[in-house]
Formats: sequence, C-alpha cells, structure tokens
Amino acid sequence: MPTLRKQSSTTSILILKTGIIFALGLAIGVLSVVVIQNFYPKEEEHATQNTAQQRVQKSPTGSSLSSPLEITGNVGEFQNIFKHRSTAEQYTSLYVLLSRANETELKEWWIHTQNIERESHREIAQQVIIGNLSAINPKEALQCLNDVSVFQMDRLLRTLFSEWSVFRLEEAVEIATTLPGPRRIVALQTILETRDDLSEEQQRMIARQLKGEDTYLMLVSEAKASQSLAEPQDSWNTLLNDDVANYLQTETFLTVLEAWREQIGFAVLSKIYEMPLFGIKYDLMKAVARVNPEGALDYTRGLQDQKEKESLSREIVLVWARKDPRAALAASLTFEPSSIATTLESVVALTWARTNPIEFIENIESISERPRLLSLETAFSSIARQDPKNAIEMLSSVERYVGNTSSLLTRIVNQWANRQPDSATDWVLNNFAREDPQRQMLLRGVLQRLASQDPDKAFELALAQPAPSEGYEIEFQVMQEIILYGDIEVAKKFLPRVRTKAKQSIYSSVATELVNAGQNNEALELGYDLAESNQQMYFWHVMLLWASNDPTDLYESLENLQSSDLASLAARQLISQNRFDPVLTDDQIEQARTLLTAEDEALVEQFENR
Repeated sequence: MPTLRKQSSTTSILILKTGIIFALGLAIGVLSVVVIQNFYPKEEEHATQNTAQQRVQKSPTGSSLSSPLEITGNVGEFQNIFKHRSTAEQYTSLYVLLSRANETELKEWWIHTQNIERESHREIAQQVIIGNLSAINPKEALQCLNDVSVFQMDRLLRTLFSEWSVFRLEEAVEIATTLPGPRRIVALQTILETRDDLSEEQQRMIARQLKGEDTYLMLVSEAKASQSLAEPQDSWNTLLNDDVANYLQTETFLTVLEAWREQIGFAVLSKIYEMPLFGIKYDLMKAVARVNPEGALDYTRGLQDQKEKESLSREIVLVWARKDPRAALAASLTFEPSSIATTLESVVALTWARTNPIEFIENIESISERPRLLSLETAFSSIARQDPKNAIEMLSSVERYVGNTSSLLTRIVNQWANRQPDSATDWVLNNFAREDPQRQMLLRGVLQRLASQDPDKAFELALAQPAPSEGYEIEFQVMQEIILYGDIEVAKKFLPRVRTKAKQSIYSSVATELVNAGQNNEALELGYDLAESNQQMYFWHVMLLWASNDPTDLYESLENLQSSDLASLAARQLISQNRFDPVLTDDQIEQARTLLTAEDEALVEQFENR
C-alpha cells in the first residue's frame, strides 16, 4: 500500500532536510569523517601510516600509481571507477583514490569533474572531493561551490559543513554567517544535525548567530515528535503546540499521520479537520486521500457533521478525479445527501476538464446539466492554449449537450488571443459578418489583447466596428488596455477620435494616469476637450485624485486655476480630504474656504455635519 510520504506532493517542500530525527547527523558527513579517520591518518595519531600509504599506492582499478600527483593527472581514473555498478563501490573507490591527495591535487580533480558527462557520476565525484577538501581547507572547498548549479548547492553545502563543523566549529559558524539566507539555513541545519554532541544552549546560541532560531526549534520539535511516534497523537500535539510554523513541518506532519493512520485508519481525516492547521490542512487531507481515495470517501459517508463531511469529501474526490475521474464520478453520484453529491460532481467535472480535457469532452454525456457548461468552458480553454483551431472544430461534438456554444467559443478565442492576438483577430474578422453580435462580443476580447501588441491596428479596427445600441463602443476596451499597460502618449494621440459613449470614461482614465504621474495641469487641460455637460464630472475626478495624491501642491495651485468654479471645486476636495488625512494647517483650510461658491459651501457644511 502506498504511504503518505510517497504519495504526498509536499515532500519536495522540505528537500533541505535529510531527516526528521534531530539526534541523527548527516549520513554523508559521518561517512566523510570515517573515511578521513581511516584513509587520511596523521602521523601523531596513527602508527600505521605506512600501511595506509601502501594501500593507496594501488588504485582500486589496479593501476600502479607512484604518487598522488600522478593520480591527479590520470583523468581516466574517473571512467574506471564509474564502471562499478554499485554506488557504494564507486564511493569507496573514490575515497581510496583521493584520500592522500593534497589541496592542490583535490582542486585539480574538482576541475576535471566538470568533464564527467553523466550527472549522477559527476555529483558523486564532487561530493567526495568536497568532503576531502573540507578536511584540509574548508574555505577553499566553499569557493569551489561557486562552480555548481543551484540544484547541487544544498547537497554539497551539507557535505562541506558536516566536515567543517566537526574539526573547526567556530570557524564554520563564522563563515556560515556570511552566506545568503537559504544557504545559511542549510549550513545551520547541517551543523546542528552533525554536532548533536553540543548542549541545547550551545546549539541555540549557534542558531541565533545564524539568524535561524526557528530552524533550531523545528529540529527540536521534530526530534521530540519522532521519539513519541509510537503514540502518534502525542507526536501530533507536539508539532501543533510548538513555536514553529506548521508549513515548515509538513513532512513531519505527514510522517506522524502515516503512523496514526496505521492505528486508527481513515478516522485520521477527522483529526486533521478538527485541528487548526492553517496553511497545510488541505494538503494533509489530500495526502491521506491519495493512499486509498475510495476508502477515504467511504469513511466520510458515515460522518454526522455536514460541514466536515462536505469539506473532507471535496478534497478526496479532487485527488481521486486526477487519478481515475470515472470512478470518482460514479462514487460522487451515490453520495448522500444529494446537495453534497452535486458539489462533488462539479469538483470531479472541473478536475477532469483540467487534467484531461479531450477525454472529458468525449465523456460529456456522463456529466449532468448543471456543471456541464462551466466544465466544458474549462476543457475547451485548456485545449485552446495549445491548438485553438482544433478546439473550435470540436465544438460541434458538444452542441447537442449544451445548445448554445457561444460562451465556449468566447473562451477559446480569448485563450487564443492571449498567445496570438493577431491570428485570433483575423479569424474573427474572416468568420463573422460585420453586423453579427457574436463578432462584436469576440472582438472586444481579442482587440483588447491586440492593443498591447499593436495599439494602432487595434484602435483602427475598433473604430471600424458599428456602435452598439447599448454600452460603450469597442474602442473603450482597447483604450483601457493601452492606458493601463501601454504608453500614455499613445492613448492621448487617440483621444480625439474616441466616440461619444466611451469618451468621458476614457478621458477620466487618462487623467488618472496623468495625475498619478504628477502631470496635474495637463490632466486639467484635457478636460476642456470634453463637451461642457461632461466637464464637471471630469474635473471633480481630477480634483479628487489631486487632493488625495498631493494636497499641498493643489493648495499652492489654487490661485492659478482657470476659473472660480474650478478653484471652488478644488477647495472643496481639499477640505474634505484634510478631514481624513490632515496635511494642511487650519489657516490653509480657512483660506481654502474663502474660495468656495455658495453651492460648494453648502455641500461642505453638509459633509462636515454628518
């Protein structure tokens, strides 16, 4: 039976960890120490140095080598070593081969590893070299890591600091403080796991030096949890009640859950539901469901709490539908009560549509009417990302199940326009008559996307379309796209040609960008291009933004405004804004009051007396 750990997608979150048991050191660090002790003896510590030298003088492949320097020069040794099929034999051979190499030779060997074609072999060789070089000159070993990819960095850092912390702890900690955040945490965790002989106070002090006290607390908590794993609920409570964020301990929660599930079965789902595991609660539910989704769903059928029943069953069928949507659908349709069954069917349909859209469309008759259209939109949208024309051709196969396919076509064309707006636009223009309402609907989406790529073409095409009887003209969407994500100068160039219905809204959008850019006077000037009936609302919008963004600048500009009505409107906005964000002095506010017209003065009084 699969385990939670193997099935969980969260396993990779904590790939930095080599285990959850604090008492265990890093395996590779221990191996390095053992090898150094056995194959790199010092004269004052070992009387059998000559014997060791004799052992090293012959390579594990049988080549006679008169000195370590000759070993360094023989790049072919790598190839011979990796003829061993056993990884253990490869490690052993490399340790024997390199155990008497000095610093210079090890660095030369390191350079040669760049030429090892097979990645797994290169990683083994580099790990052994870094382990040996760390025992001689760990700072140089650290410099070597500048040559490796980010994917290899953590593993080699563990090798380095497991060795370094054994022989030169203070130096290892000092250098670790200079590493960037994620690497510093890897170094800290390695040091703490390797030097489990230190007292808790010493370990905590090191963690504080490396700004990783949370890492220390996490390791302590996980060690306690592992020690009480025979009683999973005790381990669970330890993890819940420690001072470490739950998401940092996802892997450990999964380990405890696996042990707990073996004791109480799928009732562990209710334990997850009851606990305040914000951030990982649903990940843990899914991990349990992956073990046996059918069994997990059967457990929820007997639950009395309807909220718990719906919450757990949703997560279970979500997992199940990715693996076997037909079985998940069949089980969902028999669920009680029917209200939850309807929800579960929708979950299965949407999941199926996302993960295997073509298969879902081929089986659309098995989906009831209520979730059918939304899930089909999802399926066709997924297909359109890769092949929009094929998606369009497939529409006829579902027409009898949904009747009107216009919403499906809209999703396809919009998805197409996200990647190829020019092609999508041409397809719409070539396949619909000018007066066809669906053409107008589709063009609103595709021209908006085309505007970010070719604003001139998008705007000209928008102007060429007939004005709708209701709502804004198509250029509204085009101009909004240009204003928000394009060049404001391009938008200003098009402004005089914007048609009537969309005009005031578009002018206000341009004004917003100008005021946000500090071009307040230019925003005011634009307003005079509008019909007089539209100017009051436009100027109110500009003054509101100006008073919010830079009230001091607006106050200093009061005397320069073109009319007394405009000055009154500005003063009114300043007085209102200052009540919430008092930037201006009382004297300045009183001065602003003197500019109010009788109508604005009444509005201000009404506002202040609320």
